[in-house]
Amino acid sequence: MSAVAPHLLEAAERLVRRRTGLVFREARRAALENGLARAMGVARLTDPDDYLARLDVEAALLDDLVAEITVGESYFFREPQQFRVIRDQIVPALLATAGPDRPLRVWSAGCAAGEEPYTLAIVLGEVGVGRAAHVVATDLSRTALAQARRAVYTRWALRGVADQVVDTYFERACERFSLLPAVRDAVEFRYLNLAEDAYPSLASGVWGMDLILCRNVLIYFDADTVTRVAQRLMDSLSDRGWLLLGASDPPLGQLVPCDVVLTDAGLAYQRPGRAVVRPDHALVDAPRQPPAVTHASRPTPDALRQPPTVREPFPLTPAPPPSPLVSPPSLPHDAERGDDEDNATEATRLYGAGDFERAAELAGRAIRDDGGIPGPWIVLVRALANRGDLKAAGQMCATALDRHRTCAELAYLHAVLLAEAGRHADAVAAARRALYLDGGLAVAHLALGAALARTNNADAAGRAFRNAERLLRAMPPGAPVPGADGEPAGRLAQMAQVQRELVTGAAN
Repeated sequence: MSAVAPHLLEAAERLVRRRTGLVFREARRAALENGLARAMGVARLTDPDDYLARLDVEAALLDDLVAEITVGESYFFREPQQFRVIRDQIVPALLATAGPDRPLRVWSAGCAAGEEPYTLAIVLGEVGVGRAAHVVATDLSRTALAQARRAVYTRWALRGVADQVVDTYFERACERFSLLPAVRDAVEFRYLNLAEDAYPSLASGVWGMDLILCRNVLIYFDADTVTRVAQRLMDSLSDRGWLLLGASDPPLGQLVPCDVVLTDAGLAYQRPGRAVVRPDHALVDAPRQPPAVTHASRPTPDALRQPPTVREPFPLTPAPPPSPLVSPPSLPHDAERGDDEDNATEATRLYGAGDFERAAELAGRAIRDDGGIPGPWIVLVRALANRGDLKAAGQMCATALDRHRTCAELAYLHAVLLAEAGRHADAVAAARRALYLDGGLAVAHLALGAALARTNNADAAGRAFRNAERLLRAMPPGAPVPGADGEPAGRLAQMAQVQRELVTGAAN
């Protein structure tokens, strides 16, 4: 591989660090140089100055460079002890607190070519919650996301996996192994840059997560970026959620407010004060079982093979007033209530700061007399969803729509919640209602595209994502998008483009 000009190497390193927080110590300089040469080749650019100028303004070039200089290699059932802890301890703990009808939300952050999220789908299917779980997988590499959606692997990605597991979940064709459609369709892939994008965000699909795997990603960031990303990951957890990192990632206990739980597979993290299992009652005392990857007699994956059942994991009908959620005597801090207008303003501020519990409290007070405006209802629904309280979010959204029938953003939130319930056809109808009320609401186009993709209507989904992209490109790149939790237009447009390419196969 030809050598990279020194001034290009230094300038690219400064730009990447400024934009993403990635650091390149001496041991990784060769990886940077080689990745830079490959990225220029992919972009078909040979002039260093031209490449640098475009790299600073074209998000696609920067994403491709970052993908080349970070290790995206993975394999199925990597770190099997973590998957055993997920299967035998974390999922049962979540089901015990969430209730049997609530869908579990799981996020694979930095999913590379899909081995990790597909492993999660297999594990969830084996414990019987595959159909009642939503697995979201994100990465900033278009190439990796396209490969993940194809779900075709070589034996190298299955190294260490028992033949019986391979035979159960894959179809062989010469040296290629294709995942069964039931597993492949259990994962939703989305574009997301952990260092740059705004999250949690309903627009990105990252919110109220019960389990987050972000393994061997933080090791690439500088200290400030690690802290910033760690805080966003914690904010993306539901009240009962768990965060698992890789063995080489930095511990978070001294970086961000969190509860640290010791498990058989190392440290896990939860939102502060929310831990299901406290550190002094650690999971290490649980009975040990062999990791799933080497289990001698694996159960038939009935949860993955059976046709989906009709379910409504949370009510989407109006809540009967007065609701305990919004009844003032049931809320703390009664002596500090203030008037409804102050509560609404403070609820909005707290929501933006990631304090979803207090935001829900104050928004609940503000809707006692909403004065004909839907703002407090919108904050309440969003805060409840981010906390993982989907039942209350569904009730409040339906109640709010009953009172504010012409509010496009509430109709959009209804579409998001319906999709989370697995009611994708109904989500399509709700998103279209939002767009009937406001055709310029970009997030509703995104929700429509996502719902259409889940109904296997790729052409219509592609058109919806294209419409979202058109609206977002018309905005200043740094402008916050209405209804997108602070996500800037430029990054959300990039997300819409990648989602369109993934759904339609345009990137392949």
